[in-house]
Amino acid sequence: MKRSEFLDPYGGREGVFQFTMEHLEKQLVFRVEEDYVYGVNTLALATLEYPVKLLCYSLMSNHLHLLLRGQYTYCLRFYDWIIGRIRSYLGRKYRISGVISGMNVDISAVDSGRMFRNEVLYQIRNPYKARICSPLSYTWSSADVYFNSQCHLVCGTPFANHREVRMLLHTHMHIPNHWTHDNGRILNKWFVDYKYVEKSIGSSLVFFDGLRIYDLESVVAQAHGLEVTISFSDSEMLEKIAVICHNEYHVRSHHQLDQKSLMILARTIARRFSCPKSQIARLLGLDMSFLDKLL
Repeated sequence: MKRSEFLDPYGGREGVFQFTMEHLEKQLVFRVEEDYVYGVNTLALATLEYPVKLLCYSLMSNHLHLLLRGQYTYCLRFYDWIIGRIRSYLGRKYRISGVISGMNVDISAVDSGRMFRNEVLYQIRNPYKARICSPLSYTWSSADVYFNSQCHLVCGTPFANHREVRMLLHTHMHIPNHWTHDNGRILNKWFVDYKYVEKSIGSSLVFFDGLRIYDLESVVAQAHGLEVTISFSDSEMLEKIAVICHNEYHVRSHHQLDQKSLMILARTIARRFSCPKSQIARLLGLDMSFLDKLL
């Protein structure tokens, strides 16, 4: 449900809410590893800023999913804070403004055990749905902390001092002394409330068996009106576009193409890879109304 239409069914009491940022059509939020690391760390820092428990998350190239527990007012502030921080980061690094907004979000109250399980599994399966990798090997989600004793044995690298915290996390906030990181990314076990998730789901058998249910996406997506079919992930399509540019246009990037060649490229990837118009618009920076006429 759109943010402007959502009413808190818990009446200010603690509840569980899912937040899904609307898929961007023309831009990417996270492009390279550094961007994803910044996104994960932003989530970790937000758990220190607000009385909200982060239960599950998944960062995708053009959107993100969150499952939060707390009072709705604080969950909303949590979401707005991370969106504001990521928006500022995109502005500094890529000179992009106005790409993401706290208003463009789907919000739902999770009011049953079955819905809770489905929401968690749906978010974790997102990389698989996008044909990026298996759910449990995706670095930019909370998948690794659930029913995984080996994950909790990983120590990570301690932050040497507050100066290193400022350098790696881009913040003056004081973080817990026991927090550690892996190449600058704060480990999930320190800020994801995985114990609540494990208790709510019940057992590892239910969890891992749920990851095998192929129609789970349609069940959850239909509930939120989020059904999106993507044959290839953004990263896969960018690689294919780079190969076409090199082999057929003798340039390194589609940014070097003139308008006519860009139009031909759009037709090519639509035909060869069944690439959706929304994905073409996002990756090539073309207007959807223009693509409606072109394709």
